[in-house]
Amino acid sequence: MKLKKSISLPTAFSIAAGAMISSGLFVLPGIVYAQTGPSIILAYLVAGLLMLPTMFVQSELATAMPKAGGAYVYIMRILGPQTGMIAGFANWFSIAMKSAFALVGIGTFLTLIIPETSEFQIRLIAAGAAVFFTVINLLSTKHSGKLQTILVFLLLSILAIFIIRGYPEVNFSFYKNFFSNGRDAFFAAVGMVFISFGGLTKIASMSEEIKNSGKNLPRAMFLAFFVMMLFYLLVISIVVGILPHNDLIGNLTPVTTAAKSFAGNIGVLFTAFAAFLAYVTTANAGIMAASRTPLAMGRDGLIPETFTKLSKKHKTPYVAILITGVFIVVAILGLRITALVKVASSLMLFLFILDNLSLLIIRNIHLRNYKPTFKAPLFPYVQIIAIIFYMLLINEMGHKIMFMTLFFILLSLGSYFFYARKKDFSQSALIILAKNILNKQISTDEAHKNIEEELFELLQNREDIIEDFFDKTVKSGIAFDFKEKIEKQEFLEKVSDGLANRLDLSSDKILKELIKREKSSSTNITSGLAIPHIIIPGKGLFEIALARLQQGIRWEKNNKPVRAVFLLIGTLDMREHHLKALMAVAQLI
Repeated sequence: MKLKKSISLPTAFSIAAGAMISSGLFVLPGIVYAQTGPSIILAYLVAGLLMLPTMFVQSELATAMPKAGGAYVYIMRILGPQTGMIAGFANWFSIAMKSAFALVGIGTFLTLIIPETSEFQIRLIAAGAAVFFTVINLLSTKHSGKLQTILVFLLLSILAIFIIRGYPEVNFSFYKNFFSNGRDAFFAAVGMVFISFGGLTKIASMSEEIKNSGKNLPRAMFLAFFVMMLFYLLVISIVVGILPHNDLIGNLTPVTTAAKSFAGNIGVLFTAFAAFLAYVTTANAGIMAASRTPLAMGRDGLIPETFTKLSKKHKTPYVAILITGVFIVVAILGLRITALVKVASSLMLFLFILDNLSLLIIRNIHLRNYKPTFKAPLFPYVQIIAIIFYMLLINEMGHKIMFMTLFFILLSLGSYFFYARKKDFSQSALIILAKNILNKQISTDEAHKNIEEELFELLQNREDIIEDFFDKTVKSGIAFDFKEKIEKQEFLEKVSDGLANRLDLSSDKILKELIKREKSSSTNITSGLAIPHIIIPGKGLFEIALARLQQGIRWEKNNKPVRAVFLLIGTLDMREHHLKALMAVAQLI
């Protein structure tokens, strides 16, 4: 069952933008300023630019494979199930832990209003908020998305007021000594603030639910990037220009402190409320996006199928949402969030490496059915540079975080070998390929079982198909070798003449059926290969003909010349042989 397409462009923008803005704006500037001084402004700009390669990659791959699960889906399809298991758990874990951290972060600003709030009370409030947003997501993705849109636009409105009201108070002398701690400190700061942009790609996990996702997904992602980049740069510039050097270093509430300097307690209340909205939107977007990964993994069979269940009334993946919500609540109440978030950040960077690697691979194998509506520019060298940069950032996180990340990866692989290693995950590509080359007469005959079920059964014994049935059928078949240049029509005529003697059927009848088949859809399946196949009247007839075309045939106008042909011809009662031959050819391809 497919998820309902209920997410509009404004909602998609709000999910991407809301997932991006939280501690990166309201906590991190004071910490990073201590590292690099006023050049923190440029550090945010450079970090944002380094996010662009992965944004391009995710936009292309998500529009080519618009399924719930985002990065997991195409990493699974391109790099295989073992890597898919790691990517799935990494995507799920990193987004969920970021949401848990965002909810706990609310307490930082609650203490501004109620200083005596204990850590336990902060965690209880965060857990309550997690339950609330889990319930909202269970009831309706549309309603959850509308709430996200309202909150994000309210947040941006407050930040716009802060910018307008704060600009006249800026002291431009505070921008002196821009690179106060040198270039090395600046580049270290770039690595620290890069994580602020990580939530931006969460929206790819919900591509299946976005209306007109081929256009709206890239639009939402890039619109969120440029809008939030603008707000990041303006807000941080004003904070740096208002707060004296000593007041900003290590300040955990820099925006609120800056607002208090020119607007008093009202400024504190407004910016604290804005921070509250920022953490809430991050948490809500995280629950929405994180829950789609186990749904996708369940569909692929990497985890139990229970995770794929959708609510009949609300069309939401209620099991995946519930499990994600429970995990977040447990993390809030019982785990050391800060350490886990560092691991989550490391896993996110690991995912970014796999993202870019996936694009490098899929662009080089030239899949005919790979048709993204968005094509990533800056390829391939920028992707390679991005991979190196992300690896350097992971290295900067320290040996302890790297060890915990490696342990998580090994745990994911252990889960694969324990639960999923005996399953056949090549089925989708082969079945799709075989279905593409079937003609309608075979695939729609009601007297036989569902075509996909039958292909799946054949797939389980595909080695026997190739070694036994296929070899025997080819050996007893007929072969053609055309050394001279030949046109498609002439080729079909000569093949029809050769087959007519073996099938006790007129060559005109065979030729007519072959031409009819080509008109319905081309059998030029992949570069250099065609698989024409027809059903003929009668019973008990099946033949495979092979042809080598040394000069090639222009089978289709825009495709490369065909140099090899598998021609299948048989009666309807020989359907099983027909399917076995198609599956064997698909496996060879």
